[in-house]
Amino acid sequence: MVQEFLKDLEEVVNVDCGTATIEGVKQVAETFVRHYESIGFKAELVDLGSSVGPGVFATNKPEATRFDVMLNGHLDTVFPAGTVAQRPMSIKGDRAYGPGVLDCKAGCMTIVHALKRLPKEKLDKLAILIAHNPDEETGSVASHHWLQECASKSDRALIFEPAREGGELVCARKGSSTYKVTFHGVSAHAGNNPERGCDANLALAKFMIAVKELADMERGITLNFGYINGGTVANVVSDHAETALDLRVWNDDDYKVINAKIIELAKQEWVAGVTAEIAETNHHDAMPLSEATKAMAGLIEEAAKQEGYDIAWVKAGGASDGNTTAGMGVPTLDGLGPVGGGMHCDKEYMEINSVEKHIKLAERFLTLLADAK
Repeated sequence: MVQEFLKDLEEVVNVDCGTATIEGVKQVAETFVRHYESIGFKAELVDLGSSVGPGVFATNKPEATRFDVMLNGHLDTVFPAGTVAQRPMSIKGDRAYGPGVLDCKAGCMTIVHALKRLPKEKLDKLAILIAHNPDEETGSVASHHWLQECASKSDRALIFEPAREGGELVCARKGSSTYKVTFHGVSAHAGNNPERGCDANLALAKFMIAVKELADMERGITLNFGYINGGTVANVVSDHAETALDLRVWNDDDYKVINAKIIELAKQEWVAGVTAEIAETNHHDAMPLSEATKAMAGLIEEAAKQEGYDIAWVKAGGASDGNTTAGMGVPTLDGLGPVGGGMHCDKEYMEINSVEKHIKLAERFLTLLADAK
């Protein structure tokens, strides 16, 4: 099982498919279409616009309007064209290395191999929807509405992002938003006539201090200014300043409150004559641990127990496409892919000894789902 998995994995890892490398993403998508067709699924490429490669939609029940489960993993990586030539997939000891080997090629391939192993009599009881999107690493902007559409037809969702380095799966994720805030002032000579200026830098500084007061670490509300830029040189009053703000919350109610307060603070006049504009550039709903999600987690735990081990869970601060499915009210669990580490850098690796475990976990979960029908 593992050797066959590694052979299939190498084929997709050894293709440059950073989000912007559209032809590479398409090549990987076509490979997965071939895999799904080989096990009797109907599979097709999904056109998501000219800015990204295609997605992959596959199902064992093409006539279905409702699906028992949605399985998701993304096709793209963060690595630029030319990376594969520098460091193609390699195996050293009990680890496989390569661009995207863990995030998220191993997860996507786990879906294929779990379905390949699932007995026909179990598969026939289920309606399964598979959605592989091409742009998760840049926020799933082009695929967002398509993923929402897929989720709206599904009773539950499993996201095959990597498991944590300790093997834990992800039962909840924070919601996140990013904002661009721009301040417009009036420049003046800082020595001869500073009173003629309206300091955009000072307005930005006052705004930042006020926003940081909204943070509540105990409730998991965090705010981070990851980028600031303003002014030109020391002896000129700044007429321009901007910042990028990151907001993270555990639940959407907190987002609504904090978002409204951020917008209100941006509207205040922090320095006379300085105006501001704010734009929310990206948003992910929270992925909460709802009662329905807890029930699905129980089924995952039972599947693991039948395979001879126990599941550990974590709540993650980062977002994934699980935030999108959960935002549609669909019970969602994440981290179903194999274990590894070093994501988004040249040390990315997958633990080979975790492959069989995660394939069998997914297969067992689907078996229990079928048996419950």
